[in-house]
Amino acid sequence: MSKPPFVIITLPRSGSYHLRALLDSSPDIRCYGEIFKGSEVELPPDELAFVGLGKKDTQKRDEMGMAVLNRLRKKTDADELIFGFKDFRFNLARVKIFQQITNSKGWRKVFLFRNPIERYISMERADLTGVFVVTEKNKDAGLDLKRPIRFSADRFEQSMGAHRRLTEDAQKALEKLGPDVVHLLDYDRVNDLAARKALMGFLGSTGDGALLASDHVKQYTAPLESGVENWAEMAGYLEKTRQMNLLPPR
Repeated sequence: MSKPPFVIITLPRSGSYHLRALLDSSPDIRCYGEIFKGSEVELPPDELAFVGLGKKDTQKRDEMGMAVLNRLRKKTDADELIFGFKDFRFNLARVKIFQQITNSKGWRKVFLFRNPIERYISMERADLTGVFVVTEKNKDAGLDLKRPIRFSADRFEQSMGAHRRLTEDAQKALEKLGPDVVHLLDYDRVNDLAARKALMGFLGSTGDGALLASDHVKQYTAPLESGVENWAEMAGYLEKTRQMNLLPPR
């Protein structure tokens, strides 16, 4: 009997590609990427052919909605693998399957969170530089990984709004469906062995959390304040709006 499928629901710049790669390295899990990405259908060639889509068939994919996931699940079930994928809340809402998945007891949900200030700064830097994914293969390719961003209160509050909505979604789902169906995971614990083992158990995997592997690397490792050119302005805003508690521990 096949095990329930799962979805990683998160926001951009939360380490979801790293987590996807880790889970996909387990011998009994097939974890896909951002299937409902706005710019393309993010699936390997064999899977694209299996579901009858081309890389740029985004409109057709969006119209298919859950049918895309159901077809892919048939393929992974036949291979006796646990089916899963990662995607952003706004993508799932756009194709009108967010509520269907989050309300279903048949789908296991992993809500992945990152410190909202770190995530905001990382998102601003990615938008500024165009660098969104860094792996062992391209980390030494002269990528612009250290450019400081300029704090904007409006953009920060937009980012915080998305964080709060995802937090509310996760809490509601957890209260409604319970910990057997909803799992909360923090970005900072993705590489923690205990957290990995707990996640694998939640997904019904027999894989060894210690053996999971990913070639994704953290893009910015310098002190947080060095990545914001108007850090004093940002700190002042956080203090004024009583959000200093959001700063990650040093």
